[in-house]
Amino acid sequence: MRNAILILLEVIVCYLAIIILNKKYKTDGLYVYAIIATFVSCIMNLKQIDLFSITIPIGFGVTTSLIIAGNIITQKRGPNEITTYIILILVTALISCCFLNLTGLMEASDYNKFANKSYDSIFKYNLRIYIATIVSIISSVWISSKVYYELKKIRNKIIVSNIFSIVISELTENLLFILIAYLFEYEPIDIILCIIFRYIIKMIIGIFGTIPVYITNKFN
Repeated sequence: MRNAILILLEVIVCYLAIIILNKKYKTDGLYVYAIIATFVSCIMNLKQIDLFSITIPIGFGVTTSLIIAGNIITQKRGPNEITTYIILILVTALISCCFLNLTGLMEASDYNKFANKSYDSIFKYNLRIYIATIVSIISSVWISSKVYYELKKIRNKIIVSNIFSIVISELTENLLFILIAYLFEYEPIDIILCIIFRYIIKMIIGIFGTIPVYITNKFN
């Protein structure tokens, strides 16, 4: 229950940040958010938790909020602008993962040995997770933007466009991330359960992301 509450708080913070930054700085605020959220995602995806007896990696709200921010940019600027957004995420992720991995490989000092070993155990030899994070985020943001824009042209309904884009993009994100990061590391049944359970959680979070999409659409 504690983990579920903390995930809820994570989602609230992410969506409030999107609304506030977009209100004050327009699309530039979403770019700033993308940099912060991408860096945080590279760290949070390294940790796993037990939620309802199923082991899953964290970072639900942060990674999903990147998709939501992409949908907002598509809503305001059109699908062409999403290329700039994706490039920003890619560059931030590559730099973040590069430095996190390099610092984990550096030989630590004997001073404050416990803290140094803890740091190394987190950021050393996690290349698969870094690659999974980058590939899954970029792919899901791109797919979500395309689906969102096409549905918006047909129905011109923000709620419908966001929900369907989330359903499709989150399925892609979960499959890519879990398979790249954990295939052959765990039993097949554990991987399947992780994909299903993580997908359900992120899809719910993404559907609630319709709220910031709707609110920011009211901003000039």
